[in-house]
Amino acid sequence: MNQLSKIISAFLIKLIFILLLLSSNIGNGQKKSTSVSISSNGKTSISIKNGFGNNFSIEYKGDITLSDDDSDVIAISRNGYMEIKKSAFGSRRRIFIESDNSGQLIKKYYVGGSQKSFDNEGKKWLSEILLEAVRTTTLGAEKRVNRFYKQGGSYKVLKEVGNISSNHVKSRYVKLLLEKNLKEKDLISILNTVGEQIDSDHHSADILKYNTKLFLAYPGTTSAYIKATGEIDSDHHKAEVLKRSIQDGAISDTQLKALFEIAQDINSDHHKASVLKEVLNRRSLNPENMKLLVSTSKGIDSDHHKASVLKKALNINGLSESVHNSLLASISDMDSDHHISSVFSELLRNKMDSGSLSNLLRLVEDNMDSDNHQASVLKQVATKQHINSAVLQAYLEALQEISSDHHQADVFKQLSRQEFEDTELSKILLATKSIDSDYHKTEALLSFASEVRNRGGNVKDAYTEACKDISSESHFGRALKAIQ
Repeated sequence: MNQLSKIISAFLIKLIFILLLLSSNIGNGQKKSTSVSISSNGKTSISIKNGFGNNFSIEYKGDITLSDDDSDVIAISRNGYMEIKKSAFGSRRRIFIESDNSGQLIKKYYVGGSQKSFDNEGKKWLSEILLEAVRTTTLGAEKRVNRFYKQGGSYKVLKEVGNISSNHVKSRYVKLLLEKNLKEKDLISILNTVGEQIDSDHHSADILKYNTKLFLAYPGTTSAYIKATGEIDSDHHKAEVLKRSIQDGAISDTQLKALFEIAQDINSDHHKASVLKEVLNRRSLNPENMKLLVSTSKGIDSDHHKASVLKKALNINGLSESVHNSLLASISDMDSDHHISSVFSELLRNKMDSGSLSNLLRLVEDNMDSDNHQASVLKQVATKQHINSAVLQAYLEALQEISSDHHQADVFKQLSRQEFEDTELSKILLATKSIDSDYHKTEALLSFASEVRNRGGNVKDAYTEACKDISSESHFGRALKAIQ
């Protein structure tokens, strides 16, 4: 092998080694990292590392004024300074600029550890590095936004945002733009930029929460706002945006309807419930939006979180029959008897019409397995609601689903405290036949004995018929003696 071949081979080996090293770094997930610190004396330090030996840092203090083309520093406030450092593949360069007592700038340029002429090499490098500096940091952000806005409005500012890679810096520019006197089309463009160009859920949410009232001021911006919020993957940040929106009392019922659409896309039961409870805490809902809230709550899988939303909704006075039915339909998807019972307890605090009460009783019969919880709900119904003939059949059917004689007897005792017509009372007495235990059946009948004595006739006949199912002579005797 000749000398030239050896040189080429050695070069290729080195090249392959470098490529393998770079590939390994990428595979190990080395990414650009940024750290920012601001000291108590107003000094700001920003360090950026990309993992390949290409590091960039900037430190400054005071008010820095850049030229209109971002190629030079033209002024620094008294006692201020700016230092830019960059290292790439072993090469290190640094620029230090400060203001003297007369306001004149002193600019120094270093390569490695040696100072070089600023006017020759330094000025050129500053023009190259300064644009990278301002697009990587928030240095001069306010003045740059003002300059771009003066040149071409929000379009010019958002065009520059597209040239910035840092989500943090993008967010700063967008929030500065939002302080301008913007029209609907400007706001739509900003929201589209948030949804399409900002990858960070944190920064997207931060912008969307920045001026919610402004974003939701027009139909077009509301649609763009919904779209931008929908681009947020994090349930936490999406919920925080929605809660901030809900807290703004200026949001119309129509806009609130649109926010429910976003809430439906939240996967976390905790965060979805937190949004719906924020609505209930902050807003008076019209019937349509109340139905939407209940419909959204059906998407909550956790019985605990769903119950927390429904119970808060049930504390609202004057709920319509249709809303009651919607709430009951939502309850039908719950599995936990404990949580179903807790919701029913809230529901029964308000006067219910016959249709809603019958629906509730059917849910007790079809959806609850625990004798204890079934009995608890039925006793509450008997305590707080009037059971008329339209409701009685559903009540007795639910009661007969309880397998425990003890719990059935307790419900009958509570039922005996209501007033019924003769026909209704006769049905109740005959229903005690579903109790197998002679003792508990007798206890249930005895709770009606004084009323039966006063009524006589068909009511007494029904009581006597029910007693025939008692096998024990002693219990049978106790039951009959009580009505004589």
